[in-house]
Amino acid sequence: MHLCYHASMKISTVRCTDLIAIGDDRFQVKLHSDSIPRPGQFILARFWTGIYPYMNTVMFPTNTESDGFTLEIKSEHPQSNNLSPGSKVNLIGPCGQPVTIKKSTSHLLLVARHNPNKLLPFAQLALKRDLDVTLLLSCSYPLESLDPRIEVHKGGLQQLLENNFDWAEQVLMDFRPEPIIHKFLHSISSNIHVLCETMMPCGTGACHGCIIYTKTGWELACKQGPFFQLSNLQLEVD
Repeated sequence: MHLCYHASMKISTVRCTDLIAIGDDRFQVKLHSDSIPRPGQFILARFWTGIYPYMNTVMFPTNTESDGFTLEIKSEHPQSNNLSPGSKVNLIGPCGQPVTIKKSTSHLLLVARHNPNKLLPFAQLALKRDLDVTLLLSCSYPLESLDPRIEVHKGGLQQLLENNFDWAEQVLMDFRPEPIIHKFLHSISSNIHVLCETMMPCGTGACHGCIIYTKTGWELACKQGPFFQLSNLQLEVD
């Protein structure tokens, strides 16, 4: 009965073409696919066979090509043992709304607290346009796997933001900032998109499990997001 929830989404079975270790117990999973997510979109992936519609993993491509895209997983991922070159992966999506890099942007700022891989498609697109890309990183990540044209700064998040924010023309963040940082960022720039990461089990909006409260009402992360304009989000207060 619940399988009909995915009827409006593109469902496909694709092939893993390569599995590459990149350090820090992380692997790149290269998939051959006709459906290519745009920056800001995600897919629901399943590396095993089964009939349960909500037993999927929300994943963001780290790189896209004309014939497929790359995912990133850690070695302790529960489904990593099912992956090898030639293995099949079940996909739902692309899901969510893409985020456009504005034509007026010449310097893109990416801010990662958890994992920069969700932001890397924006870097890929910006570099293709010969834009400057800076990544602020407050988490562990194998920097040797990044494009060397990306300028990387590591350290405490608030200090990084204070030192590198005033020149940014467009900002993308992999987290929703707490109130003190929210107010600081909003006072500097209105062109900020943040990832409101939450449970997104269906990818269609059917389950209403990913409600995000905005200044104009509630929206669904899997449909209207998962990236939202910071200035449109209600300030979260504990």
